[in-house]
Amino acid sequence: MPWRRFRKKVERSIDVSKSIEESLDDAADGESEEDAAELAELDDASLLEAATGEPEEDRAPSELGTRLRDALATEEQRGGLPSERPLARGTSRSHEGPSEEDPRAAKRVRYPESGVDLSVEAARGLRLKNPVMTASGTFGQGVEYAELIDVSRLGAIVNKGTTPNPRPGNPQYRIAETPSGILNSIGLENPGAVEVARRYGRAWAELGVPVIVNVAGYSVEDYVYVVHEMTGTPGVVAYELNVSCPNVRGGMLFGCDPDLAADVTRAVKAETDLPVIVKLTPNAPDVVAVARACEEAGADGLTAINTVLGMRIDTERRRPMLGTGSGGLSGPAIRPIAVHITYQVAQAVSIPVIGAGGVTSAQDALEFLMAGASSVQVGTATFADPLAPLRVIEGLAAYVREHALGSIREVIGTALPRTPE
Repeated sequence: MPWRRFRKKVERSIDVSKSIEESLDDAADGESEEDAAELAELDDASLLEAATGEPEEDRAPSELGTRLRDALATEEQRGGLPSERPLARGTSRSHEGPSEEDPRAAKRVRYPESGVDLSVEAARGLRLKNPVMTASGTFGQGVEYAELIDVSRLGAIVNKGTTPNPRPGNPQYRIAETPSGILNSIGLENPGAVEVARRYGRAWAELGVPVIVNVAGYSVEDYVYVVHEMTGTPGVVAYELNVSCPNVRGGMLFGCDPDLAADVTRAVKAETDLPVIVKLTPNAPDVVAVARACEEAGADGLTAINTVLGMRIDTERRRPMLGTGSGGLSGPAIRPIAVHITYQVAQAVSIPVIGAGGVTSAQDALEFLMAGASSVQVGTATFADPLAPLRVIEGLAAYVREHALGSIREVIGTALPRTPE
């Protein structure tokens, strides 16, 4: 499946009387019109309908609109959309998930994973009902996808990277497609810690899914500040320290140095009683050394891995495609790298490891689990298929059933070297 719907290539001439910046702005205006058309099509509407809110008579439904309706109808048959489905008695809004002891709850909410033990320890002190969570930066703040899927079925969601102050993000262009993945240079665009807590705390509590806040900054004090401001925010169960963002200036500084990574970990642990997870960068000279340093500093878990540095060149303009030059590569292209690093880190530490990088199916997730991860994050796959994380959950449940396992935990670390007895 392609990572996005094919867009017809439009050649836009460059006015030599204008500066490069002005020409790029003109090109961006053209793309804004195309984006508006695509958004209208997502709503199965024409541009006129989207602008006026009035339906046009005798207009045939769009192909994309029909496909989306079919997907939503399938989800509704499985139990209804979250906005329409009331909570059953016995259903918990905590990360432990719904109780199936109540027969009415089991009757009302019955999914393919029901009755299968998928619970895992994602980090010390953080037990989730299943090992599938979304990756930071690919699922917004969670509320955006709640209109499409029942997010309460997920083990957890990781919110978009949160910084002390608002960030507008990087200059355009921010996304470039590559074979089996994408390059991104978003630049941690977010409204800042205070606003994130204010805007989304109540919504997170109502989603019925644990929220892990992804924290980013330029100094140790930045990380501590974000955690301090997020303290007490409803729905938040843990923090993931983004010491490895490759598309902001200085973003990988902490993640590449074991001592600096340990300093950040130690400072945040002193600020919160919630579990602290450190997201590792594959671009560090010695990822295992960083992992060990974070564990010694008190980290409760590790995420392996963040994106891999990469670049594309526009051969017509003879310039990098991304506004910042390079960016982070994600998607299936990096999965073998991520599995390898997970395999190495899992042997070096005793705290749980979250596998991330190119997970698109239950088969991919099983590779990470067998390599030593206790849970996985689904990221880029949600751009092509918002139901991807749920399909991974269903696939893992099917695997447990087919192999007559007591729980999904029985596969964790099975591919690691056996230690002599």
